[in-house]
Amino acid sequence: MAQFIENLLLVLFSLLGLPALLAWLLTIVNRHTKANLVNRYGINSQVYLGCLGIIIHELSHLILAVLFQHSIQSVRLLKLPHLNQDNGADEDLALGYVNHTWRQSSLYQTVGNLFIGVAPIFGCTASLLGLDALLYPGLSQAIFRLADHPFNPDWAGSWTALTTNVSSWWQLLLLLFLTILIVIGGFDLSPADYQNSSLGLSTMLIFLTVATIIFSIFDQQSTVILKAITSFGFTLAMILGYSLLVSLVVMLITRLLPQRR
Repeated sequence: MAQFIENLLLVLFSLLGLPALLAWLLTIVNRHTKANLVNRYGINSQVYLGCLGIIIHELSHLILAVLFQHSIQSVRLLKLPHLNQDNGADEDLALGYVNHTWRQSSLYQTVGNLFIGVAPIFGCTASLLGLDALLYPGLSQAIFRLADHPFNPDWAGSWTALTTNVSSWWQLLLLLFLTILIVIGGFDLSPADYQNSSLGLSTMLIFLTVATIIFSIFDQQSTVILKAITSFGFTLAMILGYSLLVSLVVMLITRLLPQRR
């Protein structure tokens, strides 16, 4: 019994707890970034400077909703918010939205809510890594070298990749510009996103508990499975940690911007 509880806690922490913590931190940081922009340049500045991230955010919701066979009701990948709501609709203040429905009798579609809700975190992270690979390969190589062995990171190899594969100045400038556009608009999960994720959370907890019971019965196999789960969870955490670091830098930049006169 003690072994099962230990295995369950490790699985839940690796696959749910750690990613959820990083997603929450990313949301907090990027809400501060948007607040800095709104306070200095008005409500629409978060759209102008975060347009690419907003589009990726909504596309991430849309792609996962389609994969989990949800019925798509309406989609706006980008829009300007309205301060004066005419009809009280949530979409008035939204920067974009994906409205979808699902069959509550479908386990697959219900669990999908969990992944659909947090999809922008992973969509934006994948976009940042893709840009790194395209515009600064040394940076992406360094990140993946660290992530390949989360319990024994290859710091020396990562530093070598980072410093020997430096791109030209215009590529670095373009990477910085596109990164800012993604970070400002993409990582902020809305209350609706969290609410949507919670709909599939209980079902996922039950599934992981049952799966842990099954593989805990087989001692030798459980060790291999736990090692794979833990490695995957911490690899994901290191990659999300990169997004968090970038988000913190962007937040600090927006705090240093001058006030509009």
